[in-house]
Amino acid sequence: MAIKDPLQGGNGWQEYQRLVLHELTTLRTDLAALSKGQGDIKVELGMLKVKSGLWGLLGGFVPVAIAVLLKFIGE
Repeated sequence: MAIKDPLQGGNGWQEYQRLVLHELTTLRTDLAALSKGQGDIKVELGMLKVKSGLWGLLGGFVPVAIAVLLKFIGE
């Protein structure tokens, strides 16, 4: 009785090998998509930081402008 070589497909290794390679390809594609999505999120987060900074500046400027205006009117 000859022993089947598992690397030559004697026990279904070739099918399993194709499955593993297919899964690795799928994972690589999914990882690339996740990386792109993460980059998009970083850009959006940067934009939100700039917008919030501008709104904070405006929110701080309005009371100061009113206080200066009232000081000049009061004198």
